Amino acid sequence: MTERVIPPPAGDREPQKVNVYRFVHTSKTQLAPLFPFFDEGSIVPCAATFKGGPGVEYSRFQHFNTVDEIVLTFGAQGARKGGGMVRVGPRLHMVHSPFEDESNPENLAVAVITQRQSVAKPQKEEVRFVCEKCDRRLAMGAYDATPPQRGKQREALGAVPAFSTIKESLSAADAFNDDAAARTCKHCGHVNKPFPTDAWGWRPYVEQSELSAAAYEAMTETFNRPANKG
Repeated sequence: MTERVIPPPAGDREPQKVNVYRFVHTSKTQLAPLFPFFDEGSIVPCAATFKGGPGVEYSRFQHFNTVDEIVLTFGAQGARKGGGMVRVGPRLHMVHSPFEDESNPENLAVAVITQRQSVAKPQKEEVRFVCEKCDRRLAMGAYDATPPQRGKQREALGAVPAFSTIKESLSAADAFNDDAAARTCKHCGHVNKPFPTDAWGWRPYVEQSELSAAAYEAMTETFNRPANKG
């Protein structure tokens, strides 16, 4: 029998370890990647955090992904699914808070949602907003989530890449919120409220990602600048 040997890790995807409980100390978004690897074949685990409280409203939307998403709950209180639960949902699934009562400040949940990036084939995602009254679809933001080829991530996404799902979700939500016609249901006539992007924390993630990338570029320019001669 041929001996099977696991090759050593490649230099562009070094082994990393993250404690999810410590990670969420500084996470500002309901979906935050634990590791900076998004090219084809990468395992992409993301911390998902929710907290109830007075006036808290997450609303809901549908998400479609051509790759499976595995959810592991790392702790929950007042949630529909308790800690330690593992599940794989359908590729088109409703996304909402895990609470029956979002106004209860004692309700909380920390989970990790993991997907494996596709290899040598397209990867598509969609964000769909639905009517809060009749559940019919109002608007959809579809985007190409095909990952970079193995070893081409830095070339395609930069030195400090952001997770496209969060960026594209924010873009779709902003377009939905800016379009009153899109928020008016063509089936029942209900005018839906703007989607609460602040509750999901997508904008801070996108803004911090842009800041981080700009800071890296600034430091690179400083490093490459010829030393001043006195």
